[in-house]
Amino acid sequence: MNSQDILHQLKKTDLAKFDISLAIVKEYKRQRKSHYNISYVPVNKPLEEKLREIMAGHIISANTITDYSYDESESTDTELQSINYKETDFEKIFEKLLPLNPEQDIVANEDELVRAKSYMIILSEDGDIKTIGFRVLPENWKAKKAKGLIAMMYRDCRLEDLDSNPIFSIAKNIDFIFHNNYLLIISKKLFEAGLNFRDGMLRKADEFYKEVIESDLFINVDVLKRRVSDNLRYLKKIATVKNLGFYNDANFIQKMESLSDSKSWDISFQDGKIVLNENNLDDVLSILQNKRLHSELTEQDFDVDSAKPL
Repeated sequence: MNSQDILHQLKKTDLAKFDISLAIVKEYKRQRKSHYNISYVPVNKPLEEKLREIMAGHIISANTITDYSYDESESTDTELQSINYKETDFEKIFEKLLPLNPEQDIVANEDELVRAKSYMIILSEDGDIKTIGFRVLPENWKAKKAKGLIAMMYRDCRLEDLDSNPIFSIAKNIDFIFHNNYLLIISKKLFEAGLNFRDGMLRKADEFYKEVIESDLFINVDVLKRRVSDNLRYLKKIATVKNLGFYNDANFIQKMESLSDSKSWDISFQDGKIVLNENNLDDVLSILQNKRLHSELTEQDFDVDSAKPL
């Protein structure tokens, strides 16, 4: 089943038959790696229905879906991107969530809520988790009380002091939906932030460096390492290059050398190796991403942001 099939399946699902739960995600670092703890948060029926409406609204509005691309720009709410959950930190989160009991494994106090990084809207049937909506917590998760004012609520025909009752807010948006082993991404930026995608891309970059050093693809590979470092824009370029794999294709590299010479691309080769320098690095990465394209209409070459085959 591909991501388009999963989206169609999800859109045909009757959410009304599912139980609704809310859980928070807390993150901590150990040896520079992210780890997660999950706690359920009991909610009343009116809030359950609002959470169900949030999920339903996003599912109804979603029309198209494409595979996740590291360097693709943010899309609209109707255009989703998909990725297998095992390629992300959501696998760790889901493993922590599965054995928990919604009625027993609950938050102990307000401090747990305050320290949460994200929350999940969980739809289940007979205890079996079917779908999850994930949201990175905004800064106003816990509402701040205005200075010089006393917060009050009118309830049961009287005003009640709210200073002793913490107030939290839930957004009407979610960042991605987990369904049938796929993440359907609504907000690419928050998806990447919520699942520490930078860490994953740093690991991909390290793997890429090892490969190209072993294959002796570049001269001056340190130029690449210095420029990329932990810069997210360059990390996405490297991740795209690695996923496409053209750098492992000898024919591709030979054509690159031939075209660089004939078109004066200012990329030099030495014994079949690409010579990197500060001036040509961006050009090299664009070509290895297959983003240097030729227009048959104007006979010009362009570096493009997105290259989608027709």
